[in-house]
Amino acid sequence: MTTTTTSSPPSHPRWLGRLGKALDWRLDRLQDEYLQGSPRARADLARLRRALGKPAGSVPEVWEFTVGAVPESLRWDRDEPSRAEQAAHAALTLFAMHQQSMPVPAHVHGVSLGRAVGQLAVGGEQSADAVTRRFMAVATATSMDEALVHIRGLVAQLRSAHRGLDYARLADDLVGLLNPDRADKVRLAWGRDFYRTRPVSADNPETPDTTEE
Repeated sequence: MTTTTTSSPPSHPRWLGRLGKALDWRLDRLQDEYLQGSPRARADLARLRRALGKPAGSVPEVWEFTVGAVPESLRWDRDEPSRAEQAAHAALTLFAMHQQSMPVPAHVHGVSLGRAVGQLAVGGEQSADAVTRRFMAVATATSMDEALVHIRGLVAQLRSAHRGLDYARLADDLVGLLNPDRADKVRLAWGRDFYRTRPVSADNPETPDTTEE
């Protein structure tokens, strides 16, 4: 019997938008196959890593996983990639970097970027000050490219600590970050999740703060 490694259910409500829902099952499948030792999955993740930091749509060998996975309603006919296409490319290539050589899931349902980084800051694997500074750099970035540079640094730290985050939700958040009318809401949600995280202690046995949002 084949053992599945799909991410465990979240400890709090999980909401995904149209892009997140479209990417979620693809992330689960890639992750499960990779953790089960599939050569095809390893090759797919290697192709995605090679596209990391490159413009969405500029690497044909990953179209199947990135721009090709974006729902028709989130695409457009302009020369440049849509917000959803940019977000899908960023999320999938960051996931491929995160999962590389990691024996546990990188895509963890229900763990937002803010929550994941907050857990990292209090977990003891990394300097809390260094993690917080990089997280603040993401929050204050003035462009998507700048934000992604700092998110990539946080992903590297999460991988070192064998901690994951919800990449389907990250894709939805990145769509919002690219929208001037929604960017502040995304940053606020990340900040709330980051600062609601509490360290493990005898009085507080749960690392995530499960207060209803």
